[in-house]
Amino acid sequence: MTPGPDQAQLDPPPTGQGFQIETDLFEVPAGVEKQDCYFFKVRDLAAANGLDPNSPVYVNRVQIAQRDGSHHMNVFRVRTITGLDPANGAVQEGTDNVGECFKSSNWADWPLVANSQVDGQLDWSFPEGVANEFMPDEWLMLQTHYVNAQTQGTPSGEGKVNVNFWTIPKEKVTAQLGTLFATKQSVRVCASNPTPSYSGTCQFNSQKPVRIIGANGHFHSRGKQFDMFAWDGTSIEEPPIDQRFYSSQTWDEPPMLTSPELDREIPTGGGVFYTCSYQWNMPEQSLGCDGLNSLDKEGADDCCYTFGPIVEANEHCNIFVYYYPKADDINCF
Repeated sequence: MTPGPDQAQLDPPPTGQGFQIETDLFEVPAGVEKQDCYFFKVRDLAAANGLDPNSPVYVNRVQIAQRDGSHHMNVFRVRTITGLDPANGAVQEGTDNVGECFKSSNWADWPLVANSQVDGQLDWSFPEGVANEFMPDEWLMLQTHYVNAQTQGTPSGEGKVNVNFWTIPKEKVTAQLGTLFATKQSVRVCASNPTPSYSGTCQFNSQKPVRIIGANGHFHSRGKQFDMFAWDGTSIEEPPIDQRFYSSQTWDEPPMLTSPELDREIPTGGGVFYTCSYQWNMPEQSLGCDGLNSLDKEGADDCCYTFGPIVEANEHCNIFVYYYPKADDINCF
């Protein structure tokens, strides 16, 4: 990993071997949270990079490069359109919770494609024959979130993200990659209940076992422990420790586990069980409990960090899981 601004430098794949999507170089002023959404059409990406614009493309390797200070980057497939629409522009910006790119309801059913929460570079090749299929008329959305505030900083005051998608021929594909993104929106970390834990489950509706080959967890600075377990699909209790395949105690750069180090079979009818544990702390003086309460949808007379995008004022409990073969339906609770 190369320190400094050059972390975001990434040469694109050679012509005919894939495509690159990238953000602009953008300013992240002191005290600001910046979250922008960039839209790309697969057909246009293929045509510009020597691929057949009228045929699906099959991605078997992903490279991600980010400048220091990134809180996260996610790539989603665009599905149901609400307030966030590629027709409204290729780049749609958001600052300090203002703008459609900050509203998670806009991508409630947009499938995950790729994610990273680390500065620097990630380079991941899927197992041989496993590929993510993209159709020519699909839109992809790259979302980048940079923070230059109290709990996280952007040293250069500028952000940038590059993502490479490397392709393989259709005849080499033996299994389609599936992805899972789930979030626990009931999270409340309050002065009256300072050490809460939350759990959730996601069940694969698959007629055969699946193999988990990538996993990443996400919470903010009140988060203390994040775990994911292989789950039998029926138990309501946390699975035993030998079923745990992911663990993190780091909120700002949580580990991203990928194959070949991660390769966990989930039996037919099973899924993922995840837990998030927190420790309440006093909000920054500039925010205070009044600032937290103004964001509390329940309007409780307390001092609570609740679900939302702002790193300083909100909390998350999100899982990112990559597996194969792709399941047609997943139920998360």
